[in-house]
Amino acid sequence: MPENWLQIARLAAFSLAVSPLALHAQSTGNVSPAAPQPAAAPEPQYPRISVGILTYLQYDAELKNRDEYNAFDVTRGYINVTGDLAKNVKFRLTPDLRRITDGSLAGSLVFRLKFGFVEFDELTPRSWLRFGLHQTPWLDFEESINRYRVQGMMFAEREGIIPGSGDFGVGYLSRFPGNYGEINVGVYNGEGFARAETDKGKSVQVRATIRPMPRGGVVSGLRFSGFHDAGSFGEDRPRRHGIGMVSYEHPHFVGTAEWLAGTRRPAPLAANADFRGYSLFAEVREGMQGWAGLARFENFDPDRRIGDNSHQRAIAGVAYWLRWTSVRIGLVLTDEDVRYDAGAARANENRLLFQTHVQF
Repeated sequence: MPENWLQIARLAAFSLAVSPLALHAQSTGNVSPAAPQPAAAPEPQYPRISVGILTYLQYDAELKNRDEYNAFDVTRGYINVTGDLAKNVKFRLTPDLRRITDGSLAGSLVFRLKFGFVEFDELTPRSWLRFGLHQTPWLDFEESINRYRVQGMMFAEREGIIPGSGDFGVGYLSRFPGNYGEINVGVYNGEGFARAETDKGKSVQVRATIRPMPRGGVVSGLRFSGFHDAGSFGEDRPRRHGIGMVSYEHPHFVGTAEWLAGTRRPAPLAANADFRGYSLFAEVREGMQGWAGLARFENFDPDRRIGDNSHQRAIAGVAYWLRWTSVRIGLVLTDEDVRYDAGAARANENRLLFQTHVQF
């Protein structure tokens, strides 16, 4: 056979061998194998536990009334142990460092339990249920807006109306769809975390917060909040108060205006004391980091039956905040001035405070 015919025969045989593979690729539409799909993330191993620290250190120089006094001190020391026990089941255990002021341990720093609770998430959409020693509805919320708890207690706690930010009981929080607000309700002993229950009465507390324009740009940080505590010290001894607050949060400004009113009768033989007060707070800042200026003014009348017994508190200062991932440090310098009306029969106060907020 001529050589050119041999070449033609070889090409025909090669075409017949390759064409079934080509037809198969065209019919399936896949020239190369499909990329494998990523596997679903495995369920994490429980329990998952983390440990954090929150501490406040301060230098206090009294400028009036106790003008010979100055001291370094630790005003808060938390070891936060938190974790997940199972899906949607969490816990928190927080010992608190506190200086004892009475008894044989007077002057010593001791640990006490501040929080210890279990939390069940998503029983209903966007909700949690807590049982044990946990945050009551108001103070923890206010401290999430005003980051200067290091400077001193919030208004209602400082005036002794709310006995601490934690209490023994059960609480439920539900967030509204679309970030329009939330409601937080609970039943507690009413004595606060530092004291044991003394009677069968309980404290029913509820806070409702409305964010009217969550997608309103610059006004999205505007919120209206109301709080009510319906409790008692015993039979015919009410412990009731309400709080109304307007708050605004922006990267460069935070402000609150708060009104407080209620009645209480802690001593069996005393008359009911009707109290009133208000608090104003403002912070101008570079952002969550950097320089900030703060101011706070409060007026409180502990018993409206007694004339001329109110007091006023003015706080002003500067702060510098640093942040690295989960680490936050605040350096705060403030002047605090407290002035009492003549009927209060107390000496005026003025102090210079340098404080540090350390958290991770």
